[in-house]
Amino acid sequence: TAIYITKLIAGGAAAADGRLRVNDVILQVNEVSVVDVPHASAVEALKRAGNTVTLYVRRKRLGPGSMRVLEIELAKGSKGLGFSIAGGIGNQHIPGDNGIYVTKIMDGGAAQIDGRLAVGDKLIAVRNTMQGDRNLENVTHEEAVATLKATPERVILVVGKLDQMFLPPPPPLSTSPQPSVQDSIHASTTQLQPPTPRAVSVEDVSDREVRTVVLNKGNSGLGFNIVGGEDGEGIFVSFILAGGPADMSGELRRGDQILSVNGVNLRNATHEEAAQALKGAGQTVTIVAQYKPEDYNRFEAKIHDLKQQMTQQISTSTGTLLRTSQKRSLYVRALFDYDPLKDDGLPSRGLAFHYGDILHVTNASDDEWWQARRVLWSGEQEGLGIVPSKKRWERKQRARDRTVKFQGHMPVMLDKQSTLDRKKKNFSFSRKFPFMKSKDDKSEDGSDQEPSPTTPSNEGDSTSLPFMLCYTQDDPSSEGTEEAVLSYEPVSQLQIDYTRPVIILGPLKDRVNDDLISEFPDQFGSCVPHTTRPKREYEVDGRDYHFVASREQMERDIQNHLFIEAGQYNDNLYGTSVASVREVAEKGKHCILDVSGNAIKRLQVAQLYPIAVFIKPKSVESIMEMNKRMTDLGLMN
Repeated sequence: TAIYITKLIAGGAAAADGRLRVNDVILQVNEVSVVDVPHASAVEALKRAGNTVTLYVRRKRLGPGSMRVLEIELAKGSKGLGFSIAGGIGNQHIPGDNGIYVTKIMDGGAAQIDGRLAVGDKLIAVRNTMQGDRNLENVTHEEAVATLKATPERVILVVGKLDQMFLPPPPPLSTSPQPSVQDSIHASTTQLQPPTPRAVSVEDVSDREVRTVVLNKGNSGLGFNIVGGEDGEGIFVSFILAGGPADMSGELRRGDQILSVNGVNLRNATHEEAAQALKGAGQTVTIVAQYKPEDYNRFEAKIHDLKQQMTQQISTSTGTLLRTSQKRSLYVRALFDYDPLKDDGLPSRGLAFHYGDILHVTNASDDEWWQARRVLWSGEQEGLGIVPSKKRWERKQRARDRTVKFQGHMPVMLDKQSTLDRKKKNFSFSRKFPFMKSKDDKSEDGSDQEPSPTTPSNEGDSTSLPFMLCYTQDDPSSEGTEEAVLSYEPVSQLQIDYTRPVIILGPLKDRVNDDLISEFPDQFGSCVPHTTRPKREYEVDGRDYHFVASREQMERDIQNHLFIEAGQYNDNLYGTSVASVREVAEKGKHCILDVSGNAIKRLQVAQLYPIAVFIKPKSVESIMEMNKRMTDLGLMN
C-alpha cells in the first residue's frame, strides 16, 4: 500500500516550500520507511519526525502525451458558451491545484455542439478577450468568470487535457451545505442539475478495521462534517476541514462511518442524535470509526438521485428549472456579531463581523452558508470568507431561544383592558406621541385639557390610560407567531437629496428633542400632526393641527399607509403623516420625530430614511442625577 499526498494545506510548511505535489508517494520519513505500511503507521512516523523533516518521495514523470494542450474555438450561440467551471485561488477544485476546471457541459450550448471540450479539462488561457489574451493559471474563481464573460462572439480557449492514467484524485466532497463555487459561463441564466457526487476511493486504502481516534477540540470544533442518519444507514464523515483537529490527526477520512462517540453508540443514530453527541462530547473526544467507502458511495448516490427527482418535480410543477447553483449577490447590514472561531459547523474559512457592518454577499446560492466580504466606509471591500445564511442563523437562534424560554418560566402580567382592546383592533402601545400637547396646554376654560399620556388618572377611566393606543398596521394573522430573529437587513446605496428626519430613542429623548429644536431652530423642526377632533376657536388649521374632516377619512388614510404612526385619545384620532414629515424635510430641516421604533420601517417604506439614534444611559443612577440637575436648573430659571 502506497502513502499518497492528497492535499497541501495553504500556509503550511509543504505549501511554503513548494516542492511537494499532490499525488507524490512518500517512501521515507527521515530514516523511517513508510513503504507498504498501514496508514496509521505513516501518520505516526510524520508526527514523530521532529521540527526538521527529510522526505523521500516518488513522483510519476509526466510524459509528453500526459497533458495535451490544444486550442478550441467556440462560437457563442443563444445559450452562450455552455459550460460550468470550478476552482481558482481560494476555491481549489482539486486540492493543491489552483487551476480552473470544466465541471459541466450544458445541453445545446456551444461547447456541446463543438464536442471537443469535456468535463475535467483544465482551462489554461483565453485568447481574444476584450482585454486581450488572458492567462487562467493562478487566478481567483471570480477573475476566471469575469474573463470568460468578457469574450466576443467567437472565443479561443487554450485547454489542457489530462490522459486518464494521470488524472489526480477527486477532492473531498462535503455534502453538508456550503457555498457553491461553480459559475455557468452563459449569456443568460444557466440551467443546472445537482452535481454528480465524486466517489471516495475504494482501492487506495486497505485499512478497513474498526479503529479508535482521539481528537482534542480546537477553535473550529472537531473539524469535520457528518451526513446520514436516515433509514438506519449510519453516520458518515463527509468533509474534513483543512487545518482542523481531524485533519491534523490524519486518522479520520471521508467515508468513515462513526460507530460511537465517547461510548455513545451511533450505529443506528439519527443525524440529530449524532450531532448532539459530538457537540456534547467535551474537550477530548474518543471516536470509534470504520472506513466503509462502498456504503458511503451508495448513500451519496441516493442523495444525488433524490436531489435530481426534487429538481425535476419542481421544474415540472412550475414550468421552470430550479437553478440551485446560480450565484446570487446582495448587500446586507449585519444585525448580530459573528465570530467564526465559535462556529464549529463552518465548512471553510469564516468571515468575522460586528453588528451594523455592511457585507457584500458575493454568493448567496446556498441555503446554509454565504460567501461575503466586508464593505468599508470608503466603499472598498476587505476579507473574503463564509458566513451563516439568514435561514441558518435565524433557525439556530430560534432553537436557542426556545431552550431559554422553556427553562425560564417567567410570570407575565397582562392588562385585561389592553388585551380586550388588542382583540378589537390590531393596536400596539406607545408612551408619547408628537401630537400630544404638554400638561400646560389647556383650553380657555381649562375644562377640556389634553393631558400627557403618562398623566395618572382615576382607575377604570379608559379615556385616561397611562398608555395611548396606537395603530401599527401589522398583519393580524401574525399574532401568536414566533418573534422575529434579527439576522441580516438587505440594503442598497442611495443618493439622498433631502434632509433626513431624526428619531431619538432612549430615556433622555424628550430632553434631547426639546434642546435640538430650541437651540438649533434653523436645522431642526417638528411637523404638524393630524387629528379628527373639532378645531377650537384659538387654533389655526395647519399650524396647531391638520384637522381631518371625518374619522372615516383618517382611518382610510391610515390603512393606505399615509401615516407613520397614529393613535386614539378621547375617541379622537391623532397621527403623524408622511406628508407632514416630508414638508419639514423640503424646508431643509431635520424633522424631529417622537415616535416608537416601529415607525422606522414605515418611514423607510415611504422612502424617508430616518437617522435613528439610541442614547444609552450609563446607569439608572445617571438618569436620575441628570433629571435632578435639569429640574433644579428649571427651578432656578
